[in-house]
Amino acid sequence: MLGTHLFAAAAVLTAAMPGAAPAAVVRGPVTEMTFAVSPDAVTKGSRITLAGEAGAGDSGNAGPVDLFFRKSEDDAYARIGRITASATGRFSTTLTATTSGDYQAVYRGNKKRGEASGSDYLAVYTTRTVKRLIYTWSATGMQCHPVCRAHSPELTLGQGPVHVSFRRDCGQARSGGSLGFTPDPWNKHEPGDPGWRDFPDGAGPAEFDLAPTKPAGHFYVTWSSVAREPGQPTRCQLSYTATQTATEITYV
Repeated sequence: MLGTHLFAAAAVLTAAMPGAAPAAVVRGPVTEMTFAVSPDAVTKGSRITLAGEAGAGDSGNAGPVDLFFRKSEDDAYARIGRITASATGRFSTTLTATTSGDYQAVYRGNKKRGEASGSDYLAVYTTRTVKRLIYTWSATGMQCHPVCRAHSPELTLGQGPVHVSFRRDCGQARSGGSLGFTPDPWNKHEPGDPGWRDFPDGAGPAEFDLAPTKPAGHFYVTWSSVAREPGQPTRCQLSYTATQTATEITYV
């Protein structure tokens, strides 16, 4: 975020001939000023630097600089301190950031320099980690002999791993399958693909993380079951829930 870059000049009026309008005369060089707050966006409680340069030329610029702050354009500026510009015109100070708003620096000049001012905006925010639901699915009494399949609608993931809670119960039937996230319309994957988890014999963790290589795609589950004995039921109870942790930003 760029700070402002303003000019000001001191002027006096001199008397002209009787009846003539007075003429404005500039006294001394034009006062130039730059001012910025850095960084321009920080977490609450961080240290920030207010710095700039005012005057004309490389010397003779020593003078007071008043600092002001306002929360919004609807508020009046409130004075928060005073620092001093050096002979070169440079000035700087550090503060603790507590809220977003506009900072203003007013260079008061000296006998040879006029006043000048500049302002810059600072964004202040807080963060917190939240768990967000991406997708959940469940099915009761699915006939997964020889196989059943289900997929989610098109989804876009956030950054980071996807945590999955997976439940499957096919009674006494032998079962197995896979669950993953993919942009591939044919749902192909190789063994060890970080976006997939295979359960060749039905066993395996009920809680695990996936790391899909692409953020857009859909979840896909395929499951099969075979009765160990003729006449045994082969219906399965399947469900999964996918979540991600994310950093939530709130500006203050």
